[in-house]
Amino acid sequence: MLVKAKEKQISFWFQETDPFFEMGCRILEQEKLEQMLPYKRELQNGMEKLIFLANDENIVRLIDIIPAFSEGDLVDILYEIIYLINKVEENGFLKKECIWYNYDNVYYDRENNCIMVAILPLTSELRYSDGSSWYEWFEDTMENVISYLPERKADYAHRIVSMLRSGELDMEGALTEIDKLGCSLSAELFKTLEHEEKVTLKLLYSGKSGRLEFMVGDDDFLIGRNSEVADGVISTEMSKAVSRKHCLITKNNNKYFVQDLESVNYTLVNGIMIPPYELMELENNDILSVADIEFRVILAVKKADRPV
Repeated sequence: MLVKAKEKQISFWFQETDPFFEMGCRILEQEKLEQMLPYKRELQNGMEKLIFLANDENIVRLIDIIPAFSEGDLVDILYEIIYLINKVEENGFLKKECIWYNYDNVYYDRENNCIMVAILPLTSELRYSDGSSWYEWFEDTMENVISYLPERKADYAHRIVSMLRSGELDMEGALTEIDKLGCSLSAELFKTLEHEEKVTLKLLYSGKSGRLEFMVGDDDFLIGRNSEVADGVISTEMSKAVSRKHCLITKNNNKYFVQDLESVNYTLVNGIMIPPYELMELENNDILSVADIEFRVILAVKKADRPV
């Protein structure tokens, strides 16, 4: 990926194809994240180009105006940086690496009092040409904001970043700790963080060769006969027609999709064959055929806990 930044825009050229790129774009459009810079797509020399724009006169670079911020404003920004990670990952499809947390490219909307960043429609971790990691850029942005806090609060915020790095805190825990610094956004942002019904997927098979039950959660779930890589293993004793890596189930926006991984004997939903790597949604009581093994699809819905 190539990146070019100007004062009012950031351009990304994607040299490799991500099979979930289009779905990522649709998810970002559905999410309507207030902190996301608007973008447009172009095709140049066979490469996908995304151009994120900061043309609104109220949107300025954070680095240019942060010296004038109050203590409360600085704490709110720290909170919002981490909150956005939770919000982006909430759909179970996009990852925190989607957020372009390069401090030079973080903007601030003076009208709505929130940060604005580029959020990329990718499902895999970005590779940076200088060898740096996403987490290093995230830490750099946090530390630059912290540097404007008074010494006592800065020391406390430094410890939060350090504990995130060491794994002593997760992102939710970091939000709780930052709230102790006097954040004015926590109650408001938690109200907007939707904790609605959570869907889980169960696959049931019962036949002459035996019985199988697979539980699929939020993470990708691979079905096949290779016990070293598959989450749902179908042994050769049960079926010789199943491929080593047969199909993959992915959760997106509280819905489940299956794609065939170029299996020899195909993947079908209700008798309809899925072309390799195309996504098909699974619905309650569907029949998912993994070669000659037919699973009944059962979708279970429960109310997710709200944060306290």
